[in-house]
Amino acid sequence: MLEFIASALRRAGPAFPDIGITGLLRDLFDSDWVGACKIDLRGEASRSWADTPRPPDIEPLRFHQVAIDHPLTLAYRSSRTHAALRLSDHANPRRLPSIHSGFGDVLTVPLAVTPERIVALALGSPSKDFPLRKFSLAQQLHPILAEIYSLQNRRVFPSDGENKASAPFRDQGIPLTARELAVLNLMADGLIAQAIANQLAISSRTVSKHIESIYRKLDTHDRTSAVLRAQTLGLLPTPKSTHPANRP
Repeated sequence: MLEFIASALRRAGPAFPDIGITGLLRDLFDSDWVGACKIDLRGEASRSWADTPRPPDIEPLRFHQVAIDHPLTLAYRSSRTHAALRLSDHANPRRLPSIHSGFGDVLTVPLAVTPERIVALALGSPSKDFPLRKFSLAQQLHPILAEIYSLQNRRVFPSDGENKASAPFRDQGIPLTARELAVLNLMADGLIAQAIANQLAISSRTVSKHIESIYRKLDTHDRTSAVLRAQTLGLLPTPKSTHPANRP
C-alpha cells in the first residue's frame, strides 16, 4: 500500500486521477476494471475517464443514465456520506435491473461528494464480490486519495466546463472562529476530543460540535484531511521540525 501511496503522490496534478492511478488500483485490488467518473447530480454532464482497461465507447447520455440511478449513487445522495462503499452491502449485484447488469460487484472510493456532483474512483469485479480485506484497504486509501484530489483540483477539471464560482473550494478564505482555530490547532497536535476539552476547559460535547463545524467549513470528513487542508490554506503552520534542537 505504501508503494501505491508514493506513486499516487508522484502523479498528483490537475489530471489526477489518471490512467496510471487506475492501473495501479486494478493491480492492487485484483479487480477486472477501474475507472474515474463524475456523476452530474444537477444535469446530464456525467462522464468517465482513465478507464483501465479501456471499455467500448459509451454514449455520454447512456453513461449518465446508468450512473445517476446506480444503487451506490443513490446511497451517496441519500446519506451524503463521504466514504468508500461496496455495492454488495447495498444490493445484490446479480439481481439489479438490466441497465446495471454486467458490472458485478462495484467498490467506490469517493474523491468529492457535493450537492452538484459525485467524483469517484470505481472498481469492478463481475465474477466475484470484493472481500472485506479489500473493502478495508479502500477505506484506508480513501482519505489520502480524496485529499490529493481536493488539493490538486480545487477548481474542478477544466473539461467540466464549469466556472470558478461553481468550484467546491473558494479562494476568499474559510471563516473559522477563534475557538474553532484553537480546537484545530490542538487536533493538529494529535489531541483527542477529551484532551482538547480539558485543555480548553470546555465539555467534550462542545469540542465535538466545533469539530463538526470545522469539517463542514473545510469540506473534510476526518482529522487528517482537515489538518492538511488547513495547512494548505494557511490556517495552520506547516509541521514543526522534530529535530532535538527545536524541542522545548
